[in-house]
Amino acid sequence: MTQSYSTRQDPDEHIRAAAFAAIGKISRQFGGLVPWSKLKDGFRAGDQRILFANQVTGIFKPKQMSAALSIKTVVPRKGRHVWYDDQLTSTTLDYTTGLLRYNLTRRPDNPTNLALREAWRRRAALIYLDGIKPSLYQPIFPVWIKQFLPEEGYVLLTDNLAIQEDRGVSIEKEGIEPSYSLRMIHSRNHQAWFSKSTKEAYQWKCAFSGLPVRALLVGAHIVPDAEGGPPLVQNGICMSALHHVAFDSHLVGVDPDRRIRVSPRLRNEQDGELLQALKELDGTALRLPKDRDLWPRREFLEQRFARFQEAAG
Repeated sequence: MTQSYSTRQDPDEHIRAAAFAAIGKISRQFGGLVPWSKLKDGFRAGDQRILFANQVTGIFKPKQMSAALSIKTVVPRKGRHVWYDDQLTSTTLDYTTGLLRYNLTRRPDNPTNLALREAWRRRAALIYLDGIKPSLYQPIFPVWIKQFLPEEGYVLLTDNLAIQEDRGVSIEKEGIEPSYSLRMIHSRNHQAWFSKSTKEAYQWKCAFSGLPVRALLVGAHIVPDAEGGPPLVQNGICMSALHHVAFDSHLVGVDPDRRIRVSPRLRNEQDGELLQALKELDGTALRLPKDRDLWPRREFLEQRFARFQEAAG
């Protein structure tokens, strides 16, 4: 069965389904970081070739569609002239809501803004192409517009719709309060944005080992999301997948002075060079962001380290 990427009547739905299938395949092929050369030719929907995005606009509506399909940010090549309005459209985490803020183009009546507004009105899903390096993108998908705020000049994005009927279809109305029972679904809307922001703060290197391989890095919470940990970089640490599992298992921890501690459960094991490398982390300093304001906060570390000590016995 074809997955639906729209929760209201949307004449573009069949194109969206084809777009998401295609971008998913490409993203898996390149480990989540896709060069523009593999995006620029687009995808097929039926007998048509349709573009994912173009190089001129951040908000993109293909000619075959009646509402926006994608949004993107870019990193220009050094010294290159910025020659269109929304080339540097920025995305930042909105700490009040935990959602991603994406700037609209400068003129409210710009056709790209209107195309994005129409996608919001339909509750249609979008592809977000996040510029990592010049001509290199991380596709984040599907995303929806949670709030469209033209007077403030931005929209707020979510990676899940939080209000749903029992049949799984959004019933949120523009300016209308539903009068029937709703099932609220807790959604970690902020997770993709939090993880990306944390990894950027640590310059895409593991804070435990210095590993720079992006595909193996995780932006991990100190105080877990399920325990009310806020989506702040200061409540996060960039670490490799291995260190993340060890951290979540309380085999390694970080004390309030930002030094790594290894559990006696791990120190007493004897099993090769990889384990030895983990054990040798004990007492070493965490590799921290250059921006001191983004260092892990002491109160978050204290809360998490207490659990580490309890688990260590």
